[in-house]
Amino acid sequence: MPAVREWSGEPKTKEEQVYEQLKELILKGEIPAKEFLSQRTLAAKVDAAVITVRAALRQLESDGLVENVPRWGVRLPEETEATLTDRYYMRTLFECEAVRQLVRRRDSLDPAPLLELARECDRIDLDPEGDAEAFGNVHYAFHREIVALTESPLMSRMFERINLKNLFFWNAYHTWHGIDSRHLGDHEALVNSLFSLDEAAAAELMEAHVQRGLSFELKGINA
Repeated sequence: MPAVREWSGEPKTKEEQVYEQLKELILKGEIPAKEFLSQRTLAAKVDAAVITVRAALRQLESDGLVENVPRWGVRLPEETEATLTDRYYMRTLFECEAVRQLVRRRDSLDPAPLLELARECDRIDLDPEGDAEAFGNVHYAFHREIVALTESPLMSRMFERINLKNLFFWNAYHTWHGIDSRHLGDHEALVNSLFSLDEAAAAELMEAHVQRGLSFELKGINA
């Protein structure tokens, strides 16, 4: 399964531990959304050195979970309906085009890796005890694999560069914790459709899938 985290494996370094602690605090809404984050305050919160917190914040910035504002410091990105809609617009452009490319090339593609990710998405999604962070990771890996199947290095790099990863984390948390609704285990069915529908129908199906994620997110920030 494609890895999503840059830091993984055991034993974890102190930087990895602090990164995971801060990410959990952010995703659970336990860090103020409109305040600049004091590295000393965060260091005290996770019982770590400031230099270790600084390294973890750099990784969180790469993930799109914090932003560095010159001369002011680090804060959580302010998500509005407009910025969220714009980022999902970019998702739609990338993923619908990736699906069109997939359909054109699918006779030469092995669907097994994508199906494996889809089934893992559905397994976590349908598990009453499923973990939101685990779902966010595998869900991102699933959609990243769709882009990777285009075999366009530039498209894959751009998909990574526009920091869509945090959308999948926030979507999982908003969907599971703020709105009593999930994706209903539809990812395997989506893959099967992508390998059977014509190009236009497959792109339309993917657009509907992405737009449903946007609707969940908009409910989350407007709740």
